[in-house]
Amino acid sequence: MSQLLPFLILIPLVGLLIGFAFSNREERAIFLAAVVSVGLNLLGLLGLAVGWLAGGLEPLDYRGPVLFRAEEMEFDLNLLLDAYSFSYALVATFLTLLVLFFSRTYVHREKGYKRFYNNLKFFYFGLMLVLLAGNLEVLFVGWEVLGVTSFFLIGFYRERYLPVKNALKVVSLYRVADVALLLGIWITHHYFGHSVNFLEMTGLHDAQPHILQQNVYAYAIPGLLLLAALVKSAQFPFSSWLPRAMEGPTASSAIFYGSLSVHIGVFLLIRTAPFWEENLVFHFLIGGVGLLTCFVATVTGSVQSSVKTQIAYSSVAQIGLMFVWVALGWYPLAMLHFVGNALLRCYQLLVSPSVLAYKIHEQFFQFEAPAQPGTSTVWDKWKLTFFQLGIREFNLDRFQYNFLWNPLKKAGRLFAFLDDRATYVLALPPFLMGLYAVYHQEFLPAWLLGYLPEAFAAVGLVFILKSFVERGSALTSWALVIVSQLYQSLAFGFNEEFDFTQVHIYLSGIFTAGLLGIWCINKLYRSGESTLLSRFHGHAYEHPRLAFVFVIAALGLAGFPITPTFIGEDLMLGHIHENQLPLLILIVLNIILDGLVIFRIYSRLFLGPHDKGYHEVAYRSS
Repeated sequence: MSQLLPFLILIPLVGLLIGFAFSNREERAIFLAAVVSVGLNLLGLLGLAVGWLAGGLEPLDYRGPVLFRAEEMEFDLNLLLDAYSFSYALVATFLTLLVLFFSRTYVHREKGYKRFYNNLKFFYFGLMLVLLAGNLEVLFVGWEVLGVTSFFLIGFYRERYLPVKNALKVVSLYRVADVALLLGIWITHHYFGHSVNFLEMTGLHDAQPHILQQNVYAYAIPGLLLLAALVKSAQFPFSSWLPRAMEGPTASSAIFYGSLSVHIGVFLLIRTAPFWEENLVFHFLIGGVGLLTCFVATVTGSVQSSVKTQIAYSSVAQIGLMFVWVALGWYPLAMLHFVGNALLRCYQLLVSPSVLAYKIHEQFFQFEAPAQPGTSTVWDKWKLTFFQLGIREFNLDRFQYNFLWNPLKKAGRLFAFLDDRATYVLALPPFLMGLYAVYHQEFLPAWLLGYLPEAFAAVGLVFILKSFVERGSALTSWALVIVSQLYQSLAFGFNEEFDFTQVHIYLSGIFTAGLLGIWCINKLYRSGESTLLSRFHGHAYEHPRLAFVFVIAALGLAGFPITPTFIGEDLMLGHIHENQLPLLILIVLNIILDGLVIFRIYSRLFLGPHDKGYHEVAYRSS
């Protein structure tokens, strides 16, 4: 039976590839390609369930081929189906099929009809990778796919300002979760010395001693996994991104942020429970965050005027309770709670336009003005206090700006004195000298070699910070990202024995994606279009194919899984040792910021209201 598991991944992928063959006007063919692929997966899951029940409900483990092998690591396709992944996958497949049918008329004759269905199929493919992953590496690939499709679906109405702006907000936080999960995987590689298979993790199916014995690892690995889960499931203090993600179409909001994607954090905690289940601190931490989120989301959702925002915070509150069930070790109850909440929120979001129309009609006949709130008692004052906090969403959005992004912007502005010419003059000669020194390290003193990795990583961070605050030329910002990653390659090269193959893989991805992006920006410029980053230009309206090519370049440069940049980056991260904390911090900041800069360049150039006014232009607000 386990040999059938890869087909649950391949069928959605084939359906996605077939969908690219049709034009936007061939709605019936696009719809059938999507429905048939997801429908076949539903039948496959039901067929697996019959054989699985007959086999005594033993977990199905598929050991697939090794996709990439190096001395330090190997990436193999391991899949696992157990009670938790099966229940999640069955609900996910059913709801995806439901939303596909609903969307047939919902996005009928939209110019993004094909794009919408392809994004839904890509999302489903990534979700199945996460749910059926047999190790952390496969799970991370699906995790990244979910993040990318979230960005595209939130910004589906790409000619409008708010959807694009909120898509950037969400993907910024998602980048933090991605890096947290990547660091967790990196630490597990250092601790175990190999890829961790979920089925072989002690403590997952038996009561043997805990797998983490050293104190640092016992807190670092589960702490990073918990951070990734908190961000992905919109738990405190990251709850404010979920209602902003509702800017996308109602159908995608129902399947992403009402039912499936937002619960992935709960699944991640259950799947990686052996890392933290014997650590009492994390039980209290997970349960405490869940209870706090439940309170904050309940108060906030009860005073919101938007129906989508109310549903979003209601879902966040219920997920907070699921975190409590997970902290108590009641994993089956958490999954049962997920099934009920996912079905309910999906239904609520799909019928929300009809309910809203009914409520607007009803208020003309049965409207009653609310009573004036009193201020005489202490309880009345507390109610008004929580009302104000709920209206302001407990200032969580401002908190993220003040403590996450504003410090990075201030750091980037320290280098505002560097103009374009000075930047290139300061960037190229040190890189060329460093590149020569990498191949001839025998001429350098030993004491100097120990400081060079941190030095080159710090220089790379300076350039990515400069790119992060760049509001002028898109070409300059893109070039600074490339320069930053080139300096990262030098940091890796000096860190220990130089491996030509690994760095060449990394550099091949950078140069290929970087040159493709430069070609796209230059083509825009030669066409007479503005390439400044001071505003959104919406060039996808007149250059949709160029926008698609630039997306491929952006994903390649940002290190999307399976690209040469990602493979090389992952290989070279393995050369960072546990005692090199400064180098690790510098590299992590580089990875976070380059993704944000790349998505921002794409958004500013190709998304948002179009520059030219000879067609309809969506205003920022009504």
